Parts: sequence; C-alpha cells; structure tokens
Amino acid sequence: MMKTKESVPYENKKLLMEIADVKKEKNELYKQTGPGSPDYISLSIKLDLLMKEYINEKIAHL
Repeated sequence: MMKTKESVPYENKKLLMEIADVKKEKNELYKQTGPGSPDYISLSIKLDLLMKEYINEKIAHL
C-alpha cells in the first residue's frame, strides 16, 4: 500500500473569521432593515471584497 503525503492547505484564519463575522452581521441587518439600507449595502460590498481577497490568497498558494 502506498502512502501519500497529505498537504495542509494554507488558510488565513483571521480573514476567514472576518468573513464569517461580516456575513453574520449582514444577515442580521437584512432581518432588521432589508436589503435597501446603506449599512446593508456597505456590508455586502465589504463581504464581496473580503471574499475576493480570500480567493486571491488561495490562488497565490496553489
């Protein structure tokens, strides 16, 4: 039986936690104000930028 070396993928835990926090905050705000509020829109943009940063980091560590 051949053993393969498992590689542990690079993870930026700080960025992942920030994404999770912003997503939770955005969902709570949606329940309170709906999708039209300026704060909700700002959080949506912030979440999008964080997700792009995460994806770019993952690509850089391939």
